[in-house]
Amino acid sequence: MVIEQELARIYEAIRARALAEGSPVALRHVVQVCQEVLAADGVGVRLKERFGLGEPAYATDPRAERVLELQITVGEGPGLTALRRRFAVLSAELDEPRRFRQWPLFAPAVVEEGLRAVFAFPLATGAASLGVLEIYRESPHSLTDGELDLALTMVQVVTGHLLARVALTASGEAEAIVDERLYRRWRTVHSATGMAAAQLGCPVAEASLRLRAYAYVSGRRLSEVADDVVAGVLRLPPDHPSWQHDDDRDKNDADDRGDESHGGESGRHPE
Repeated sequence: MVIEQELARIYEAIRARALAEGSPVALRHVVQVCQEVLAADGVGVRLKERFGLGEPAYATDPRAERVLELQITVGEGPGLTALRRRFAVLSAELDEPRRFRQWPLFAPAVVEEGLRAVFAFPLATGAASLGVLEIYRESPHSLTDGELDLALTMVQVVTGHLLARVALTASGEAEAIVDERLYRRWRTVHSATGMAAAQLGCPVAEASLRLRAYAYVSGRRLSEVADDVVAGVLRLPPDHPSWQHDDDRDKNDADDRGDESHGGESGRHPE
């Protein structure tokens, strides 16, 4: 009964936001309510794509967007681990040394952004993996049991919304699922990857790796580098910097477990 009441309250808040805009319910309304009910300092959603990096679909603010993009650039972080391994990764105290060992590229950068905790929940139904819901906090503290229950309820709501949007979009009756601005930005990243692959004479997956490596070592955002590649003002050098493969990042996650995570719908794993 309590869960049903909470769901009713959440759905009512989502409908109210859409009504205030005079628009159909969209992913942004769902994610904004998620931020509100969890008192989060930011929330992001990434959707699964062919490279397994989780393309950003919506972010509540520029910082949340940067954190989503950062994980793609460096190939590591709670969101990517949750996406690949399909269990929730609840990472508090990101400024602790063990986090810097676990995610040596991601953790220092996200702490510099002023965040101390990232809680990443897979969005899945049955065998289908849709993406990840990421909750960001400036406080280093773990979720309480009540907050975890609320977060899992929001996972249910976001997953349901995405499934409904996918069905409607397939029949041509709905707006695009993702934020339009992010959609355009990541189409540019994909275009830049294809251009880099052609210029370097390498597979697309390797071109993606090189593009991300170039962004990281140059201290620029991946989307900015992609803009320059597409505009023809940047051509990636053939001798790219060394870069740890994403599979090795997963090994780091498995080798340095030190916090809790919530696997699937019921099991718990340390992370």
